Amino acid sequence: MRANPWILLGRLWLGLAYAFMFLPLVVLVLFSFQKNRFPGFPLQGWTLQWYDKLFTDGTLIKALGNTLIVSPAAASVATVIAFLAAYAFNRFTFRGKTTFLAMVTLPILIPPLILGVGFLGLLARLHLSGTLFAVFLTHVVLIVAPALAIIQLRLSQMPASLEEAAWDLGATQWQAVTRIVLPFALPGILGAWLLAFTFSFDEFIIAWFVSGFQPTLPVAIYSVLVAAIDPSLNAIGTIVFAISCLVLVGLELVLLPLLIGKSESRS
Repeated sequence: MRANPWILLGRLWLGLAYAFMFLPLVVLVLFSFQKNRFPGFPLQGWTLQWYDKLFTDGTLIKALGNTLIVSPAAASVATVIAFLAAYAFNRFTFRGKTTFLAMVTLPILIPPLILGVGFLGLLARLHLSGTLFAVFLTHVVLIVAPALAIIQLRLSQMPASLEEAAWDLGATQWQAVTRIVLPFALPGILGAWLLAFTFSFDEFIIAWFVSGFQPTLPVAIYSVLVAAIDPSLNAIGTIVFAISCLVLVGLELVLLPLLIGKSESRS
């Protein structure tokens, strides 16, 4: 039986798409161990000197540390705000609801360059410019909107009768939220946190304006690239890639069985 040529063509395109996404990562890892300062093929020797330089110099490692402080904190605060806002939007009717929703989503629609200039002037007047707290505040403002969109979409799929039934059975508002709403919204909350973390980790323009002498990793990488070609960038990229893979695998091993178990217990 001959295979459908359209299926073969689809598989070919899928393979090319995967190669386009993952080959740069493979090349990044290979170049981080290459002895030659100027990356290229064929590879000329293997070395760990770029990793040694990375930890000896400390600039990029410090920037990575700053990012790993700011991004989880900003993602966590933004996710909490997004959940509270999404719950209010889905369960209550109040004056100015549409206006408030527009104000929450507005920052992501404004060009980051304009936001960066605005935040720089405001934070300078508050004597916060050039601190990690400034980066944290600006990232929270920026990433609430995408987190809100994901959580609101999840909560919109929850029948209001579930929460009302909990009230009828004697549950308080707090008990209904913690035992009914939160478990239902958990997949959306986790997805919102991961997206917010990714946005914060990758954000460059606003961080470049407000971070000062406390740069995040994207700002530090840009500063290195402006000065010269530095193979230690391949090393820091490999470390970040490895951390990302470990986090994703850990989340899958820990959270996926938990979510599946809750789903089976409901059914």
